[in-house]
Amino acid sequence: MSAPKSPNAPLRDDEIDALADLVDLVDERTDVPISLEGLDGFITALICSPRAIPPGEYFPVLLDRADGLSTIFEDAADEARFLALFERRRNEIARALAAPIENLADPKALSPLVMDWNGLLADLPPADARRLKDAGIPPYAQLWAAGFLLAVEHWEDDWTLPPDSKDEAFVDEVLDPFYVLAAPLDELTPEERAIRREDHLALALWGAYELREFWLDRGQGPRA
Repeated sequence: MSAPKSPNAPLRDDEIDALADLVDLVDERTDVPISLEGLDGFITALICSPRAIPPGEYFPVLLDRADGLSTIFEDAADEARFLALFERRRNEIARALAAPIENLADPKALSPLVMDWNGLLADLPPADARRLKDAGIPPYAQLWAAGFLLAVEHWEDDWTLPPDSKDEAFVDEVLDPFYVLAAPLDELTPEERAIRREDHLALALWGAYELREFWLDRGQGPRA
């Protein structure tokens, strides 16, 4: 499979599958669980964070290992492929969050790589679906939100506003849908469970747009 030369080319479906396979390989060789969905949430947080964070800083956090990616891939071609696909997805998310949109159905809007577990189960033979359910499947968008919050909580000092800032409540409110999505279902309030997870995700997506603009308005945040 040949990759487009431009680092700004959006990932094709087959390339998303290739990135998922490489993420699975990373998952097998690290002590922390990592998924394509969680990776996508993590990248999204990097784009709307208070400062630009370089790969040498964020890969050790993502993988919970000081050497980052350096010893994970046995094949240099796999590592190069992973980095190229990662960077193109990062650019794709950055473009989406910078685009002026009026609704999330806009083709330019951010479309997170969230697994539709119910759809997957419906397409599987009954025995396979039962095995997968017995193994445990995460609630919709939980991994994406957890990946986002991994970045927020690790760089908490960057996200913390001055004690007298009137904007602290705003940031907390915008982050709330992420915490709802990431929480175990039995920890949600009846009011939170009454709202569809798709709607919580929509609030989180709008929150990503708001956070990016918020930090840029303060003279912070990545600009590319």
